[in-house]
Amino acid sequence: MFGNNIYQKENPALVGGSPQQVYEQLWSADSGKRKRKRVRGSVVAFGAGYVFGLFVGGLAVYWAIVFVIGFLAYDAAQYAKARLESRIWRTGDDGASHTAKALRGLELAGRGEFTVLHRRFVPGHGVLPHLVAARGQVWIVENQVHAPDIVLASVKGRLFFGKDVQSHVVAKLEALASTVSEALSQEMGGPVKASVVVAVHGGRAKADRMTAGGVVLMRTWRVPLWIRAAHAEHGDADAPSAQDISQTAQRLFGPGGR
Repeated sequence: MFGNNIYQKENPALVGGSPQQVYEQLWSADSGKRKRKRVRGSVVAFGAGYVFGLFVGGLAVYWAIVFVIGFLAYDAAQYAKARLESRIWRTGDDGASHTAKALRGLELAGRGEFTVLHRRFVPGHGVLPHLVAARGQVWIVENQVHAPDIVLASVKGRLFFGKDVQSHVVAKLEALASTVSEALSQEMGGPVKASVVVAVHGGRAKADRMTAGGVVLMRTWRVPLWIRAAHAEHGDADAPSAQDISQTAQRLFGPGGR
């Protein structure tokens, strides 16, 4: 599961008949429907703006044009949002490069407070995409890419993708965190806590932050903010530094390759 990019080499997203290709075909087929909806919405907005102009005593045509522009801007924003949120899934990306950029910002802003490693091999678990080291603790950052129609939710501590419970996914991530924590703690002669954060790409998340067991899921741009807040709350001034933990992690967990 970890570090296995299903989109590498023979990218199934670029093969005819793949979910991504079918999605694009349906999107193109619906272009006429979207245009008709846009025209109907513009007509309704024009009428509403005209009535509003009469009601407030202003120039009715002016208000009608303002309403139409407002509707078209909203429609364009919704279109751009839908395409942007599905882009990583549509192109068959694994999301790692996007998360790496966000974590790079965390590293630069922290000025030595955080150190980020990428693609490290953990024996018995495989390759983890990102490892963020801070004083006395690390965060394992995993990536998950979902189709636009998949609903992600956390219900009473259980993770759901659509109607399917993902207990096995949570269990694997918790086991990975336990292995990393034990290895670092033993090597450094003191406790090093490992937490798991999943950067969610695509899908429809039911909440800004979802928690299942010891795993936290959120949109990629929220991950650096979450890590900074968690470190500020639980950081230990007497614990090993981010640099010491990072160097130890590099010795224990070698490069994962491409």
